Amino acid sequence: MKKFFGNLFVREQRPRQEAKPAPPVRWESPRQETADFYKKGDLISGKYEIRGTLGKGGFGVVYLAYCRDEREVCALKTFRDELLPDAAAREAFKKEALLWVNLEEHPFILAARWAEEFSGRLFVQTDYVAPDDMGRVSLADHLARADGPLDADQALKWAVQFCLGMEHAQAHGITCHRDIKPSNILITQDRTLKISDFGLAAAAEVTWLRTGGRGGSLVTGGPEGGFSLSVMQTGRKARCGTPGYMAPEVYRGEGVGIASDLYSFGLVLWQMAAGSRVPPFVAPYREDLEGYLRATYDKQMTGRVPRVHGFFGPVIERCLCPMPAERYGSFGELRGALEPILERRTGEKVGVPQVGEKTAAFWNNKGGSLAALGRREEAIRCFEQALATDPRSAEIWSNKGAVLKDLGRHEEAINCFDQALAIGPLSAKAWYNKGAVLDALGRREEAISSYDHALAIDPRLALAWNNKGNALDAVARCEEAINCFDQALAIDPREALTWYNKGGSLAALGRREEAITCYDQALAIDPRFALAWNNKVNALDAIGRREEAISCCDQALAIDPRYAQVWNSKGNLLAALGRHEEAISCYDEALGIDPRYAHAWHNKGAALAALGRGEAVISCFEQALAIDPRYAQAWYSKGTVLIDLGQCAEAINCFDQALAIDPRDVQSWYNKALSEARLGKTVAAVSSYRRFIEIAPPQYAQFVARARHRVLELEAKVT
Repeated sequence: MKKFFGNLFVREQRPRQEAKPAPPVRWESPRQETADFYKKGDLISGKYEIRGTLGKGGFGVVYLAYCRDEREVCALKTFRDELLPDAAAREAFKKEALLWVNLEEHPFILAARWAEEFSGRLFVQTDYVAPDDMGRVSLADHLARADGPLDADQALKWAVQFCLGMEHAQAHGITCHRDIKPSNILITQDRTLKISDFGLAAAAEVTWLRTGGRGGSLVTGGPEGGFSLSVMQTGRKARCGTPGYMAPEVYRGEGVGIASDLYSFGLVLWQMAAGSRVPPFVAPYREDLEGYLRATYDKQMTGRVPRVHGFFGPVIERCLCPMPAERYGSFGELRGALEPILERRTGEKVGVPQVGEKTAAFWNNKGGSLAALGRREEAIRCFEQALATDPRSAEIWSNKGAVLKDLGRHEEAINCFDQALAIGPLSAKAWYNKGAVLDALGRREEAISSYDHALAIDPRLALAWNNKGNALDAVARCEEAINCFDQALAIDPREALTWYNKGGSLAALGRREEAITCYDQALAIDPRFALAWNNKVNALDAIGRREEAISCCDQALAIDPRYAQVWNSKGNLLAALGRHEEAISCYDEALGIDPRYAHAWHNKGAALAALGRGEAVISCFEQALAIDPRYAQAWYSKGTVLIDLGQCAEAINCFDQALAIDPRDVQSWYNKALSEARLGKTVAAVSSYRRFIEIAPPQYAQFVARARHRVLELEAKVT
């Protein structure tokens, strides 16, 4: 099965119960845990050029990248593999990331621009915050380099900015942040605060729970260098957050909300007022995580906040009340307590940003985000809003067409791409997207022409090389296809999908060892690529390495236990090894997933036939034929069983059905002749044998000799 890359969306340029024994804890050091998956100079999906690594954490790595679409540097965050064990977990993470994307522009929120999946890895693109002249990027950096309390007026201004950012986020559907701490609060060179990492703690908890909490707790960082975002599991209770920054009710497993966010921010306020790198209630760590969390909780519950000098004291104490109901009711209420102090001390106000008219760029980017979430009808409405504002935007026309293609509205999609190309004939992505929809319509030569237009404009568009290769493969031009895949891999050697597709073309040419090497390359990049495991199975089977192929089936099924095709393939391998009972069990698994899987019904029938279960065999073949009446192999197989049951007339009918579908089916001609001879239909039998002799390929030489001998015998009877 070949796989095409999806659409290329273009973003508009924006203006500048009782506690049980704790399961084992897996400790991860942020500096050791996450290896750099990409190196400087690597290109991700033809879109992001890696310039370096900005930071590593327990849950992933952040790269400095150059976005070719926007022609500017950005930060690119990706996540550790065990948080994304299956497609549903990746979708959960993407959904949370897209909530962050949909926050729109706000001066006190780090903008997340896009969430996408490349080679099985999820990425979130955010704005890049450059360090100041002292190398500081986050509030944690400011605290680490401070000799004492931060400047009170500056801290007060940052606190008001934080409140405004959180109010905006809550007004746009993010109920709480869940991981407020100094390292998630960035400070720009002009000393503007920006809140980062919305929703990622919630996504981490959801995806970790989907794994069943494999390995128990995942605690990142450590007592010396400070903890990072972690998932802590005790019995059936999971708590997600950063140790030291969780509110008491979060420790108790009572859930999260605005009150718990206010508590966490109260800890940050205390750190700014005290000039401390660590929050106020941290307990000594004695090699016991649960004991450490419990001791921290006990300190929190006393309500005795370590004293700080100045006006922050009463505000901090209210934020850090042990009981949620006694804290501020919202970040707006907290801001109401801070703003009069700021105005009294400095005469300044932090303005509430005014929401202006939504631009075409806003609607375009929102449409792209909704499309990534699968909410395509809403995405189209956004693109239409964008086009109402800017009908001469080739990018927006192209994006609308891409979503229409995904909805199967192909002619409308082509019209959109033609509109885009009438406005901007040098839009490589519009040519690429038009090629993809022409491919979907089976108009391969036109698709290849469109990809060629895209590549003439942008020869480094690896996705277009890949899709051109697939289109060439579909018209049996496999050598040319392989050349296209090599072009794509020269640009982006870490694209699993292209390695997979090259393997498919090599396999079609019978070069199966080379194909296996390509599948292995794809799987080294994306071990969860079930399609690549499946195709490796087929290549191994073709060269007789069946035990290895069964192992690959098991790998694919561990990723996707509802992959019916792999259950069927595993059944075929077991049947070829004579393990027919196990094979039947695999076919039953496939049919439990897809009861209309005609091939699995046929193959189950063949396995039952090998065990001599005649009547059950016929039933399986009839199930296959009820689903697909043009399944020639099933007609042939049913005919052979009927011969064994002595029902030669019925067998002849089956062979006739098979030959009506495939007149060059040599096996059906031979067995039809055999059945006709048994029924005394000598003339018909001679005719069928002669047809078999005429079309049989060289590997049937032994049967051809038998057929000639039978023709002589039958003709002798006639004379």
